[in-house]
Amino acid sequence: MTTAILLAVLAGALLHASWNALIKWEPDKLAASAAIAVGAGAIALPIALVSPLPLAPSWPLIAFSAVIHVFYFALVGYALRHADLGVAYPLTRGSAPAFTAILAAVWLGEMLALSGWLAIGAIAAGVVTLSADALLRGGLTPRAAVLAFTNAAIVVAYTLVDGLGARLAGNALSYVSWMMAGTALLIVPIALVFYREQIAEKERGFWIRALFAGGLSIASYGIALWAMTKAPIGLVAALRETSMLFAAILGALIFDERFGPKRWAALFLILIGIGLLRVPF
Repeated sequence: MTTAILLAVLAGALLHASWNALIKWEPDKLAASAAIAVGAGAIALPIALVSPLPLAPSWPLIAFSAVIHVFYFALVGYALRHADLGVAYPLTRGSAPAFTAILAAVWLGEMLALSGWLAIGAIAAGVVTLSADALLRGGLTPRAAVLAFTNAAIVVAYTLVDGLGARLAGNALSYVSWMMAGTALLIVPIALVFYREQIAEKERGFWIRALFAGGLSIASYGIALWAMTKAPIGLVAALRETSMLFAAILGALIFDERFGPKRWAALFLILIGIGLLRVPF
């Protein structure tokens, strides 16, 4: 992985942490998650219309990914409401890159060097370490475990589908724009059927924040998919999960969350992983 790609993915990870922080800021987290998906679609559609059309082989993957992302946004919102996120979210984001890299090796033939596997392991361990406090207090309930590993499976699925789809599309921006627009088109009728009253109650500021967060979401994921056309999917997927560390830093700065010894240990492990991405052995 070149330095330019590494820095770009880290910037995308920061953007990913930022839009997740905006969800955390909202009292109604399920509505916020859905609204951000719609906001991303609203921004994506005009981008898609002025971009070159994705090449034909990528269209089935665009459609499949849009369906997967509907489940992803719904599950994120549900988890933010009902699970111990100190456990569920780090376990989700920490376990997904390892499975993604393994499946990419089997499915796409992307065999990594030893340093690549060690980098994935270090970053994953660092992300999971962020859940240490919640694990020690018994936060891994059956519901949290089911949510964590179900969402991890969804993350692995859309990462592999989109990594391959962006390559087949010939243009990562076109691919992510059409995929995000398709996701929004699927979410809007669902939201209108099941959450019509809640939607009517939302103030203008809520929709402005959702649009802004949607823009961050497109930029973040667009960077990741562009990187996956230039570097192995497993490595990009692992590096993108540094967003969890950025989220912990933002939590300390914005939400006055404690950045204690376990988070420093997580920072150390993630930095080791990032360093290993630049070591060719």
